[in-house]
Formats: sequence, structure tokens, C-alpha cells
Amino acid sequence: MSKTIKIVGIVIASILAVGIVIIGGYKIMQKVEYDQMVRVVKSEEVKKIIEDDLKEMDQFALTDKGKIQSYQINEKSIKHNPMGGINFTIHINKNQELEIEYTIDKNSNTGKLEYSSGAYSPKLDDLIEREKSHE
Repeated sequence: MSKTIKIVGIVIASILAVGIVIIGGYKIMQKVEYDQMVRVVKSEEVKKIIEDDLKEMDQFALTDKGKIQSYQINEKSIKHNPMGGINFTIHINKNQELEIEYTIDKNSNTGKLEYSSGAYSPKLDDLIEREKSHE
């Protein structure tokens, strides 16, 4: 084997190794960022934001009298919002058709997390509107 072929082989192997390290590092950083977003979404601060929002929709939310009995955070929905903050979805009463999408941001002045925007599924809107029409 000539010396030139050995050098080319070493260069190619080196480029591949560097590429693998860069891709691996990128994947690890994505995982670290995702884990951090999960911790934020599951924090007491966000729990209060969600529960306050649910109680605004249904005054008896999370009680036996309420239409909204429970909620679960859909961990697969947690992602970084390109405009800043974190997007995620919750399911109401273990029903995937009853959902709310949230965007949570950190207030740059206070450092506290805040509800930025969101939307309800049409079926959840129907459930809440039926409740309000019976009041």
C-alpha cells in the first residue's frame, strides 16, 4: 500500500470521526435543552399558570363539580418556540380531543414565567360553553 493511500485513509477516517463527534454533541445538546424544557413545564410555577387558566374556564375545575376533572401534560408536545418561550399541550380528562396549547415565556423584567398565548380544541370549547349555558 502506498503512503499516499494511507494518508488519504487517515484523513477520511479523521473527517468521519470529527463528523460523528459534532453530530453526537449536537444530539446531546438537544437532549439537555429538551430535559430543561420538561423541568420548566412541570414546575410549580407553570402548574399554577395552567390551573389558574383552567379555573378561569371552569370555576369548579379540578373538583368533583367541574367539567374539567384533570389534566395531563403531553411531554411529546414540548418544544422550543422560535419566537421564544416553550410550547406544549395538555389533555383534559384523559381525552386527547380535549386539549389546550400553551406558550410560556419568561418575563425579562421580573424573571417569572408567564402565559404568553394558547388555544383550546373545539371540543373543549364546546364542553366549556355547554357548562356556561347551564349556569
